[in-house]
Amino acid sequence: MGNDDIREVHLRDRDFVGAFAVVERDGAILMVQNERVIDGATQLTWDLPGGQVEPGEMLGEALRRELREETGLLVTPPFQFLFVQEGERAHQGVRRYVWRSFFFGCAADGEPVASAEVLDVRWIPRSDLRAALTAPYHESFRRWLDEGFAFDASGWRDR
Repeated sequence: MGNDDIREVHLRDRDFVGAFAVVERDGAILMVQNERVIDGATQLTWDLPGGQVEPGEMLGEALRRELREETGLLVTPPFQFLFVQEGERAHQGVRRYVWRSFFFGCAADGEPVASAEVLDVRWIPRSDLRAALTAPYHESFRRWLDEGFAFDASGWRDR
């Protein structure tokens, strides 16, 4: 586990609440590339655009802000609630915090552009999406794609 990851695990003073967008166009879903520390190793991942809900911010506000910050796209309500997932971040078997992520379907006009917050943006066809979903926390998204459930408690624990 890298020093930055250890600092994140030990210094987080509250649980994580996130809002994420499923933007689909012509059979492809918009994904953003990030660098993540998973099981102590830095990995490139393709994730749905979105991120942390700030204190005092509504889910829809966070969704709009995160999409604009990461891709430059503007989205407006209504958003379609798709599913929620939750899990925990643990270090050496001790729970440090839990995370809950809310996922919404939304439409966006224009073409996305990667910002300084992400490494790349790409429309990934549904037929290729499974191969791109490599992180343990993607299990819930894969299950939603396959089964359409509305809630999943993730079994992913990071070291």
